[in-house]
Amino acid sequence: MVGRRGDGDTRVCVAVDLEGYGRRTDAGQERAQDALVTLLDAVWSGREVARQPNGDGEVALLGPRVGAEAVPEVLAALAAGLRAANVAAPAADRMRLRVAAHLGRARPARNGFAGSGVVRTCRVLGARVLREQLQLRPGADLVSALSEPVFAVAAADLPVTEYRRVLVSEPVKAFRGWVWLHVGAPLPAAGVPEPAAPPAESGMRIEIADGGLVGSIVQTRELHGGLTLRRDGAR
Repeated sequence: MVGRRGDGDTRVCVAVDLEGYGRRTDAGQERAQDALVTLLDAVWSGREVARQPNGDGEVALLGPRVGAEAVPEVLAALAAGLRAANVAAPAADRMRLRVAAHLGRARPARNGFAGSGVVRTCRVLGARVLREQLQLRPGADLVSALSEPVFAVAAADLPVTEYRRVLVSEPVKAFRGWVWLHVGAPLPAAGVPEPAAPPAESGMRIEIADGGLVGSIVQTRELHGGLTLRRDGAR
């Protein structure tokens, strides 16, 4: 069920993805889908939610009257259900999940969900830093990333000392933002590795006050209308 078109505007969006799905056999992919749907059905049972499945994952919109304070309970249910499912499953069928949550503009549309909040949630879900954390921690089965609007509301009911604020940067998709990252256990004091720096480009880059990037120019170091023009790598 994806909900009714036009429902709500600012909604909590939760996206889940199963790591390593494409490396499974055909039969293994079917078993993984069965296990994932069973897990998510239990997580969402009794909750007001619209869901958009996509094979190895799902995007869900909480109801218009449900705020970010519901996120800790959802994460706890997901973690508990995942542990139980993995204990009962063969090693080859172990599930490892990435999850992202954001509070932003979102609504059901004709072929799924629409809105900048949905796009942002999915950008965070697919970010390299989340994938790297599962690779670096083979014992971890769940990595979660909460946007700052969600964390600000939900922090009272979260183990905040286990979260780290990290920068998600995906230049190819023109996305950049801060999230609060959790990998199922306290992170080392040194924090998490930052995503690799984007490849250098020839010419110059324009930077605005908040760090957003708005294009490239060539061969100048002057100031124009409050914008600083610099060569990549220069300070």
